[in-house]
Amino acid sequence: SSGINAEYGQCAILSPAFKVRDFAICDILQAGIKLVWFDPSGNVGGDMEVFTPGHQFPFSKMLTFYRKENLVLEASYSTPVPHTQTVIGRFEVGPIKPAEDGGSTKVKVKVKIDISGILIVESAHTVTKVIQL
Repeated sequence: SSGINAEYGQCAILSPAFKVRDFAICDILQAGIKLVWFDPSGNVGGDMEVFTPGHQFPFSKMLTFYRKENLVLEASYSTPVPHTQTVIGRFEVGPIKPAEDGGSTKVKVKVKIDISGILIVESAHTVTKVIQL
């Protein structure tokens, strides 16, 4: 079922007498989202605003971390929101083992705001260098 305005709009699009410009509707985030990551002792290791207020969605970002142990991420709103709960969720990526040389392992984490505006940690994987002789 369509209303009378939809019918007039369709007529305007099909009529050679009217020029209807292309348009798109974009959803945007009302509040920014930041990620905080923790070191093994539970202290804050760092933070980053991943999605700023007004950011369009759906949208994905690939984040890179260097870790020797499991990665714990906490997502929260970075700007005021109209409710008391600011933490969105806590995510643990693991198991992560140190590199063969004892150094940190490169961890790539894909975070996404889906079509409904929901934050998802979509995937995580480690990257290992292979040296061929």
